[in-house]
Amino acid sequence: MRNAKNIVVFLLDTARGSDVYGNPELGHIRRMARHGTTYVNAISPGTWTAPAHASLFMNDKVSSISNVYQDFFDNGTYKIDPWMVKTKFLDDGSRTIASKLSGYGYRSVLFSNNPFLTSFTNLAQGFDRVYDLWMHSNVKYNRSLVKKLGFIINGGASAKAKMYRLSYAMTLPLPKSALDWLYLKLRLKLDRGVAKADGTHRLDRGAVDTERALAGYLSKDYDYRPHFMFLNMIEAHENYPVGRSGEMVQDKWLYLGGVLDLDDDTVKKLHRGYMKRLAYLDKKIGAMMETLKVNGILDNATVVVTSDHGQLFGEHGLLYHAVFPYHNLASVPLIAANYEDGKIIAHDDRVERPVSTLALHDGIMNLASGRESYLNGNLRKDRYVTCEHGGISEGWDEQLLRLLKKRSDYAKQIYEAKRKLNVRATAVYHDGMKLIHYFGKRKDELYDMSSDPLEEDSIIDKRRDLANDLVRHIC
Repeated sequence: MRNAKNIVVFLLDTARGSDVYGNPELGHIRRMARHGTTYVNAISPGTWTAPAHASLFMNDKVSSISNVYQDFFDNGTYKIDPWMVKTKFLDDGSRTIASKLSGYGYRSVLFSNNPFLTSFTNLAQGFDRVYDLWMHSNVKYNRSLVKKLGFIINGGASAKAKMYRLSYAMTLPLPKSALDWLYLKLRLKLDRGVAKADGTHRLDRGAVDTERALAGYLSKDYDYRPHFMFLNMIEAHENYPVGRSGEMVQDKWLYLGGVLDLDDDTVKKLHRGYMKRLAYLDKKIGAMMETLKVNGILDNATVVVTSDHGQLFGEHGLLYHAVFPYHNLASVPLIAANYEDGKIIAHDDRVERPVSTLALHDGIMNLASGRESYLNGNLRKDRYVTCEHGGISEGWDEQLLRLLKKRSDYAKQIYEAKRKLNVRATAVYHDGMKLIHYFGKRKDELYDMSSDPLEEDSIIDKRRDLANDLVRHIC
């Protein structure tokens, strides 16, 4: 296995393809795209972190993985909280890509900046070494607040439920007319507190810690076996650096619930903050690539840049992710570059047809086994590509909203917005067309992506024959 390729995956959490390809500020990533293989129409299998990662790691579509394809909002069981109830997104003993690579003599290392991608969510199964970097990066700015929340974290779901019931009981003496004002004030205070605690309004959200951890691992623990390194970088994830911490409201559900107006100015500011983070992340990737080169990882390696899902900034009146799979949410970057003796090997290949990042699993396994020297696998073979939305991921406040909606119009608006978006939806791409199927819960949508890339004009009523053909490839 001495000549086996090292495989390095930079997963830019929440990066959409349209903002990575052709972006002049992303010099390091653009260089990889220019000399490697660029999959122009890469589609994520899921609409948020856990299902997208589970699908890639397990080589299975999202709807076949029951732990990530369930109702996380309207069940009252708090299954979606990795901090407090130790959510398990995969069954114990699941055979992941990292597990399989060990059979080829690979050592697998995970550097994670996302709390959903950790040791205790089971998504890290099979990795020989796991760096749960988010646990340090996301609390280092305000440890006192984290300490205050410790009783909830340690108490789990029962402590959380008691807190909600107590919170609701304290509102009962108040007149209904005062409850909206109080609910909004407390929600904004919570948003600011969380942002301060985990530094989400800062430019860095863990890239510095990842860079240090990578350098530390290579200097102390690298044993010259072929390596699979998976680095989840969360800089592109909300909230964004748009002024002083807490200055601008970035609470997705206040906008989607109609409590606040999602106007063009708000969307532009959020998108600018996101683009700042992408530019910063590109510089950090450049520094980490130099570290990999110095330590010999790039003497024989394939480096992949991709994402778990995209992000919506006002398209179809929606914000962020874990919502319906419109294109800027489903579409992600996918770039693969080969390196020999520390230098990138010119390949200059562009794949225009839709491909699923789920097929990365086979592509990586083919690289590891020596069956292929360039990333390919099933990536060019996909004819019908899907992105599945099983429901929203933000179910943490379901019980509180259910109680408060009887007395607060704002809580009711947010509750109803969550219910509206907590609906199964699957997008299927084929031959320039795209269908979004809602399984009878709302009207399906059909778009000609070649002439209508912004998905502004659904032609479902004109082409039901085509829709019927596409929907057969969802099940």
